[in-house]
Amino acid sequence: MVTIWIDNIEEKIISAGNSLDNDCECIRSKSHEYFYTKFADDELSYDPANYSFSRGLLQDSLPEGKGIITRSKTWVWPKCSGFTSWTDSERSVKLHSVEGGWESGVMSGLQTFLYCNGVSYRAVFKCGVAQGLAIGSFKEKVVWVGRYEDGELVGKFCAIEPDGGALLTGNVTEGEMSGPDLTFLYPDMETGLRGSWHSGVMVAARQVVVNCVWVEEDQVWISCSADFGPEFAFSPSGIDNFGSSNPMMRDPYETKLIAVKKSKMEGGGEGVYAKVDMAKNYVAAIFNGFKVPLFAGLNPAEGIEKEDDIFERLSYNIHMPEDEDFFLDLPPAMADLKVYCASLGHKVNHSFIPNCKFGTIYHPRWGRVRTVETMEDVKEGQELLVDYGYDLLRCPGWYRDLWTRQLGGNGKMYWDYKKDEKK
Repeated sequence: MVTIWIDNIEEKIISAGNSLDNDCECIRSKSHEYFYTKFADDELSYDPANYSFSRGLLQDSLPEGKGIITRSKTWVWPKCSGFTSWTDSERSVKLHSVEGGWESGVMSGLQTFLYCNGVSYRAVFKCGVAQGLAIGSFKEKVVWVGRYEDGELVGKFCAIEPDGGALLTGNVTEGEMSGPDLTFLYPDMETGLRGSWHSGVMVAARQVVVNCVWVEEDQVWISCSADFGPEFAFSPSGIDNFGSSNPMMRDPYETKLIAVKKSKMEGGGEGVYAKVDMAKNYVAAIFNGFKVPLFAGLNPAEGIEKEDDIFERLSYNIHMPEDEDFFLDLPPAMADLKVYCASLGHKVNHSFIPNCKFGTIYHPRWGRVRTVETMEDVKEGQELLVDYGYDLLRCPGWYRDLWTRQLGGNGKMYWDYKKDEKK
């Protein structure tokens, strides 16, 4: 139900904007009603030369009608990981542009505010004041839902993690995703962490079982059990450590879904198996590791000369999407379950006939990390397998041998295989 609501909510706000009665008398003496206040200008600092207008201005240098206003010398660099809110964006990110309608510079009707991090917010304005439903989006995905009454944020709020689909909701403080009683829902919408959060970051929370999730008046409501188990807090890994997080304290979501046993892949050692049936596109495992900055000049394999030894050292090394400035690295000694078992994604074995793929998620405990997501329906007891994506021209010998056994014998060329994979 929540997924359907999220998918349809944008149509709802567009409909609200189209049905707005614009016949109102704006009190122009109130400077907070003008568009430029959203760009942190006021009546004294406003200079039209600092903006680009898609249509002409009135004699008093204010816009009239519909169009786009862009702040000069601002650029959009898309990057959004974790939970955000309109209040947080206003406080910490520059506004790039606003698209909508104006009556003598006063916002009227549906407005779209695009910030320099690529997150946009939409709300209906009447006489310069936001009214009703408001949504935030990133790369065409809804990432935040709130409600305005006479320009003030009211009620419950909902933030949606843009990568893995996890959700954070509850009564918040001053419009930000902060408060003593917020609930984080894992992608299954059945496992949760309830407790204290600050600006979308977990301060202290414990596990809950989510009994029911429903939407009422465009607000997400949750019925869940009393909290139980150990306390979790945000503690991302460092360059060569797991932060303050206990490396042996299992993730409650993964614990329900997967287990490590002897792999059925030849020479695979340990592998990851499904404990329950999982549908296609299901987040099955979390891949955490040390977070090594891309521009720190650090090479985990530095000093190792033999190629096979280099591949062995980098066997648990995985890159993040291009918008991130770090990669994940797990030294082989740290991959032992007697040393680290908080997450198990690093134990998933490779196959050229995979049933899973790598994804990303903002995890409340570790920040943005990799995931293993199903590419097809996976049955209980089935081993999870993912394509590591190595280059056959520079890869471990076992990888090239497996290629020959699984695909090469069919006469399929490597580059044709990779081309089909991208379709």
